[in-house]
This record gives sequence, C-alpha cells and structure tokens, in this order.
Amino acid sequence: MKLSLFSDKLGICASIACLVHCLIVPFLLIIGFDVTRYSLDQEWIEMAFILTSLLIGIYAFIKGFLSHRQHFVPVLFLAGFLLLVNGEEVANTLLAMILSIIGALIIVYAHFQNLKLKQLHVSGH
Repeated sequence: MKLSLFSDKLGICASIACLVHCLIVPFLLIIGFDVTRYSLDQEWIEMAFILTSLLIGIYAFIKGFLSHRQHFVPVLFLAGFLLLVNGEEVANTLLAMILSIIGALIIVYAHFQNLKLKQLHVSGH
C-alpha cells in the first residue's frame, strides 16, 4: 500500500514538473531566450513528461480504483491526460499551452483525490 500511496505523490510531482515546464518555455520565449535551437530536446522532454505521467497514472489509478472503487478519479486522470496530449498536438502555441496546463492541473487534482480516497480506505472510514 505504501507504494500505491507513493505513486500518487510521485504523480503529483511529475504533473507539477510538467506544468512548470509548460509555463517556463513560453516565458523564456517572451524574454527573448532562443529556445529554437533546443527544439529537438524540447520534444523529447515533453514526450518524457507525457510518458512518465501515463505510466505513473496507470499504476496509481488502477491501484486506487481497486481500493476505493470510485470511477470519477480515473476518469479525471484520463480527461487531464487527453488534454495534455492534445495540447502537444495543437499548432497554436497559446492554445497548446492552455490545454497542457489545464490537463496537468486536472491530473494533479485526480492524484490528490486518489490519494485521499486510498488513505480513507486504509484508515477504514
């Protein structure tokens, strides 16, 4: 059970790191930092965030669902994940950033809910 609780905490950290990344890159562009030469690395980093979020989420939300049987929590994760992925596919930079930020925030919220429900289940309430 400790690993299951840790997976949500790790998922929260990964989603917040993704969120910070989504916010920092446009800011660097605004202040004139040349990010274009790092664009290939940028795509790799974004894919790493997405894959990490997916793998942690699958584990955390399967374990959570088996524990608390609440359908809305994995559905929240899936909705956030789909927004995050679609944010990466949108050509409009502002829209992509907005979708990615909203997706990351929903994933963080889903992990908080999952963690809270798992802790309630463990404590017997």
